[in-house]
Amino acid sequence: MPPRPQRVRWALLLCIFRAGPVTAAEHPVRPYVDPAQLDVPWPKHSHYKQPWRAFLETRSGYDFLNGLGVNFNVLGNDELGVRLLAETGFRTFRIEIGWGHVNWEETSLTDPERVRRLLGLCKQHSIRPTLLLNAHHGVPCPVRFFERRVAADAAKGARMVRFDSVADIVPGRTGLSNLTTYMAAEVFLTQINQDTRECTLSKPLPKDLKASDKVLLATLKYLPAHPVGTPEFEEMAQGWERYAQLVLDAVRDAGLTDFDLEIWNELSFGSAFLGGHGINHYYDPAVVEFKTDFLHPGGHAWEIGRRTVELAKRQFPNVRCIWGFSNTTFFHTPVDKLPLRVDGQSYHPYGTGTRKLPDREQAPNEPARCLEGFVPKMDIRMPEGWAHMFVQTESLMRLLNPDARRNHPEGTARFYHYMTEHGVVPPECGVQDEEQGWLLKAKCALRSFCLWLNKGVDVMHYYCAYDDKPLGMGLLPPDLPKLPEEAQFEEVATLPMKAVRRLVSAFAGAVPVAQPRQLTVDVVALGEQRQVVEGHADHPPLWERDVLAVLPFQVNDGKFLVAVYLMTFDVTQPTPEERYRLTISGLPDGVTALGAYDPLEDRVVPVRTVSRGEGSVTIEVAVTDCPRLLVVGRPAT
Repeated sequence: MPPRPQRVRWALLLCIFRAGPVTAAEHPVRPYVDPAQLDVPWPKHSHYKQPWRAFLETRSGYDFLNGLGVNFNVLGNDELGVRLLAETGFRTFRIEIGWGHVNWEETSLTDPERVRRLLGLCKQHSIRPTLLLNAHHGVPCPVRFFERRVAADAAKGARMVRFDSVADIVPGRTGLSNLTTYMAAEVFLTQINQDTRECTLSKPLPKDLKASDKVLLATLKYLPAHPVGTPEFEEMAQGWERYAQLVLDAVRDAGLTDFDLEIWNELSFGSAFLGGHGINHYYDPAVVEFKTDFLHPGGHAWEIGRRTVELAKRQFPNVRCIWGFSNTTFFHTPVDKLPLRVDGQSYHPYGTGTRKLPDREQAPNEPARCLEGFVPKMDIRMPEGWAHMFVQTESLMRLLNPDARRNHPEGTARFYHYMTEHGVVPPECGVQDEEQGWLLKAKCALRSFCLWLNKGVDVMHYYCAYDDKPLGMGLLPPDLPKLPEEAQFEEVATLPMKAVRRLVSAFAGAVPVAQPRQLTVDVVALGEQRQVVEGHADHPPLWERDVLAVLPFQVNDGKFLVAVYLMTFDVTQPTPEERYRLTISGLPDGVTALGAYDPLEDRVVPVRTVSRGEGSVTIEVAVTDCPRLLVVGRPAT
């Protein structure tokens, strides 16, 4: 774990002070915990409800640390990249090893040495990898690519193409690639006329091809998904299992025992091969009939998931198998209908870029879908994304609230919720300045980790570790490939890396806490107030006090951290400090407020102790739009 800044060790003990009464307008937020915030019936949405305020939980600080993850996409200088991320405080990496990384003979991964080295580095730095199994339709399985030239013009809509040579073309397995998108065998070649070298197409040509054009062909070892029970499906499923076994072999060779398998990555793109239409995506007209929903029991993707879990659990009983088909379709498969012994599911909410209202209203042609019947005019740029609110009916809080989290598949006692991608692209928020871009990414990391890992997510992987542009999504320095392997953290770390490291350092001394003490809080805003969302005739405005996040964590028997911040809707706008009086109750004997720390600015924040009671403390503290950590514990003796 990164060392805690020395000055924080003692300064927190000095920042508590007692003062005379402070006169300020008071605005109680009662009840702060309001179950009615979840009262948005499907499929309605709301611009005022804050479903994350429907419950308050004290989460384990030890679990918080173990939930800090990042998507590892470094393509060079692996040793330095892994070390810097580990020193930042990341405990888990999401690493994709797609089916396309298997050689044609299915005897090995295509780059086994790098996989072995990367997994070895994970073990060396105590990183728990989340290994993503995927079949992106760009290279969905073992593929043989080769080029040919078009021998005669073929217009868009044509059903035949003539080539200079038909050698190596396998009818029904070979297809034209990358015609409209990155996709192997986008249009299959179904028949060959050896005399004319003309090939029949599985569907109309999506664009014009000219004579002498060079085109990329791909021969797939396995056909896209067919209905379960067909020979084509069984052939594909057995190939997938051989691929999964190669990944498991790599894990075993690296000596890892603690790891996760995430099965699939998003259905919003790259999923033609195993998506709902399967083989029919490549044909017009369709060639098979799917009678079962592909993500429900008996469907082709569901069955692939079931077999993968069975294969992995047989060899690694403690592996967590995570259902990745839910990344962007959170509710397609009910949790209790997932395959036997699935350990969790994952989400990719994003939505951190600019969302303009009313232009981006979820159902503009169905005004009755809006709970209040009123759409405010505003720009939303929230580091947490959108899914913790109800601006869309698909709020993740429908799945993450304590009652919903009790659901689990058969054979699974503990069900985990993963957020395997979440991050921000500064230009999508209108940020073009590099310094402001790093600041935005730092706020996104701090706010997102604190909120999501307190509100039901068990592991969150920031997207992503590396980008060669400062205004890209990466956290590592853009010049990482050129840095010496011995580069020191303080010399090369970016602002978000330093901020996350400081956040982690505040959790020093965290130990497993099986049943954290459930704290309660009373909130009173002090002084001038600002609106977040305008009101209308039938609804009051939403104030910043209504979006104060209070997120408690228990570090050990005698120490608690409470992250507090204003969940502003536009993080690019300056946010002056606001003062709040917080009464924290449910504390053990002898525990009181010790201070507050700002991990973004790396400074101690003054805290005024108002009163102390049995198991409670009342304080006043200044809050801004990025988490500050209230330290509550037993004074040092």
